[in-house]
Amino acid sequence: AESLFWMSRYVERADSLARLVLVHQSDLLDTTTAMDEDIYHWHPLLAATSMGDEKSPESVQEYMVRSKENPDSVVNCIYQARENGRAVRDQISDATWFELNGLWHDLKMMLKEDASNFEEICTLVNRFSLMFRGIVKVSHARTESWAVIQLGEYLERADKTSRLVDLPNFLPEGEESSTWNTILRTCNALAEHRQNYQGEADAASASTLLLFSPSFPRSVRFCAKQIDDLLHMVSGTSSGSYLDEAERAAGALLARLNFSGVEDIGLLGLHDYIDTLQYELNEIGTAIAMRYFA
Repeated sequence: AESLFWMSRYVERADSLARLVLVHQSDLLDTTTAMDEDIYHWHPLLAATSMGDEKSPESVQEYMVRSKENPDSVVNCIYQARENGRAVRDQISDATWFELNGLWHDLKMMLKEDASNFEEICTLVNRFSLMFRGIVKVSHARTESWAVIQLGEYLERADKTSRLVDLPNFLPEGEESSTWNTILRTCNALAEHRQNYQGEADAASASTLLLFSPSFPRSVRFCAKQIDDLLHMVSGTSSGSYLDEAERAAGALLARLNFSGVEDIGLLGLHDYIDTLQYELNEIGTAIAMRYFA
């Protein structure tokens, strides 16, 4: 169970980080305003994703995408996903293993090539992630093993979405409002935002969509609902009750998100609200580990 969970979680982590790097790089290329290197827009990404505080734009891309020293770099996440998948080859479909193993060997070849091929690596990982999720969907029976794979995906996705919503907190003063389009694009949510709000993205509209939407698959609320359902599927406990601390924590988070909105953010402030969310998501992850892995 632990290997299935982390295989899926590392794939989701690599995909989220790769998409963030690609979108951010694209936005920087479109920017015409000269920026002092001290407030260059790469290091806030590290702060938001809890990766440290590198300053140089070149070293930041290396650190986020290719670095062997960063345990959460895109390449290292795929390596960890592959190692966890290898440990449970009898629990995953042949197609799932074939694609995961193949991606790792492709990345090893790319690491020997041009040291600045960040975009190629991130694009490959994004495409693989879509394929990986599709293969899992069509080639795995809806058993406990499948549910654990999904748990890893949705818990990691909720965490990364919440961190993206918190990104403006780490930007230089005066540049917070310009980043919401970047955040929406990273979450593939720009079209959804246009359909729901018809106007320019701002803190209220973007955070409402990404935190509280019951239907958008990358919103924290949507992910929390999936986590709650999956935990009940694994334990067999009926919805609305709980058997263990993982189900209690997941149910509590879902209930709060079901009845929350921008007014709750206003009371705490966005950064503090996100801190609370991340604490609760970490609590769910710890409870899952204690219940099913320990």
